[in-house]
Amino acid sequence: MIDKNSPIPVYFQLKEAILEKISKGYWKVGECIDSERELAEHYEVSRMTIRQALGELVQEGILVREKGKGTFVCEPKVRQQDVMSFTDIIEKSGGNLETELLEFKLIDTPEELIDLLKDEKVYKINRMRKVDGECIANEIVHISPRVCGELNDEMLKGSLFKIIEENGHFINHSESAIKAIVMDDFYKNLFRVSKVLPLISTFGTTLDENNNILFVEESIYRSDKYILEVNISRREGKLK
Repeated sequence: MIDKNSPIPVYFQLKEAILEKISKGYWKVGECIDSERELAEHYEVSRMTIRQALGELVQEGILVREKGKGTFVCEPKVRQQDVMSFTDIIEKSGGNLETELLEFKLIDTPEELIDLLKDEKVYKINRMRKVDGECIANEIVHISPRVCGELNDEMLKGSLFKIIEENGHFINHSESAIKAIVMDDFYKNLFRVSKVLPLISTFGTTLDENNNILFVEESIYRSDKYILEVNISRREGKLK
């Protein structure tokens, strides 16, 4: 129950209590949780406190509000906040990751990437990342053998970050452009779904501590399953 004498804010205690009920299966994915009035009566707190706790859970993708129907438990989402490999993110979240290699070959560096990767030959690695059997992310990476060494199919079932670091490079940060895209028939086939789902696209570079570009990656994520948290510093934006 809620301890109103605790230094921990009441809304935060309530939030944790709701999360505990969800984790224990009291409310399952897709089910409507108790109304604000019922929660207020049960926990003996104000409805304003209830709204604050529920609001944070909605922002975090745990719950979703449907007008006129109530508040429902969302499917768990993959959440990325820091520079981490997709493999590490899924391991941290407790999901079961499977990697399907769609394309892997050594190619002439595309003209638009030569100045970035500074090599005449690069690996093109196209991987579909599945979590608990569902296609969540499609990643296309261009990377120089100077950075990753000699690769094979088996190695690419795991973490590319780990391979890079084992070759003596330190991954410091990434710089990405992010946009929403429309799921057309191509993406339906790619993600093996029959209905239109929301997608986000990222195009970015991952750099070492000396700001040398290690690889270029273009990724498509199902945004109903994946949350990308971004910290924004003040700087000029661009309109297109």
